[in-house]
Amino acid sequence: MSRILKRPMFRKGGSTGQGIMSGLVDRTKHAKNPIVTGNIDRDKVRADIAGLSGILREFTPKTRVPVGRVGAKLVLGGDPLETILEEYGRFVDKDDRREAAISSGATKLALQKALEKPKVGTLKQARNTSSQTLFGVKPGETGFFTSEQLMQGQGLIQPIDTRMAFTFDAKTNTLTQKPVSQIEIERENKIKAKSLGTQYNILGDLINDMKTRLPTTPTGPVGFGFGVIESAADQFRQVGESLGIKDGLVIEDEGAIDRYMKDKGFTEKASDFATMKSSVINLGYALAKIAEPDNPRLSEGDIIRQLNRINFGGSRKVFAKSLDQIFKEEGIRAKREIENLGGVFDDIVNPGKKKTTTETQSKDSGFNPLGFPEDRLSPRTP
Repeated sequence: MSRILKRPMFRKGGSTGQGIMSGLVDRTKHAKNPIVTGNIDRDKVRADIAGLSGILREFTPKTRVPVGRVGAKLVLGGDPLETILEEYGRFVDKDDRREAAISSGATKLALQKALEKPKVGTLKQARNTSSQTLFGVKPGETGFFTSEQLMQGQGLIQPIDTRMAFTFDAKTNTLTQKPVSQIEIERENKIKAKSLGTQYNILGDLINDMKTRLPTTPTGPVGFGFGVIESAADQFRQVGESLGIKDGLVIEDEGAIDRYMKDKGFTEKASDFATMKSSVINLGYALAKIAEPDNPRLSEGDIIRQLNRINFGGSRKVFAKSLDQIFKEEGIRAKREIENLGGVFDDIVNPGKKKTTTETQSKDSGFNPLGFPEDRLSPRTP
């Protein structure tokens, strides 16, 4: 035998998948296949099988009891016991096959569902316009969302328009191609920046008016602050209306403002308490609206928080200083927000203000920034 195995035909080596073994494949070892064993939720499959079995059992025709066959055989003289046992066995066999078909069908459907790869819907690029992170996308940033996520966002996620359009810059006389969505964002940012500038200018006019009235305001038990507000009641009312106090203020605790004014020394027995209260609310609303321009609904808490920035009980100097500090802080805030929106603070807040240019400086007889000797410079024309 050993001599036979040493013949050349047994010493070729190579693959065993040739000759009569061609076409055969190695075992796939499904027992160790993670697709079959590891990624299937067995509890869910069992629950699906139970649910599908109930549905199939409901709609699959039931096995009929062979009453007619039993009756016919008995009429023909068949043995009653033998007839009943035979037909009952036939009934049980049919019913078992029905249950097997139901179980097999439910199992196949449940496994097919478990092995299905989840369908990934078309992703759409959109911007998160909310103040919180949505589906992993930070506020103000763009990302990709599914149709379901866009529906769940309920307007907080704005799809981006990928169409292109041209914009013309009158200052530089240039034509630029941009996405339509970017043009719309820039337009909205300009509107927001202009609104911030308007609110800041309103606050400036209001503070200037209060400081103008301050020297002629008589001293009272509650300091100069409330006296200024009392004398400018109509002014505060107009400011509140221009900023939308009727639509943007929700007072849930009517007594909060009353308690605040009492704490400051102004009592309800005063004849002009109602007017003063209205003016205080308007002033606080103006400050709160500028401090929180994106907040659509302000409350009495927001009003009081802003009023606490004003020193109502102090002297004229202290009161005026608190107003100046507020105007300075709001100017810093408005400048930062306007610049974040792509605007220029001075152009929006002071659109008519003239700027000093290099050309204007060059006309000055003493303008020589590089320090050249006077005899080396060309004569200046008047």
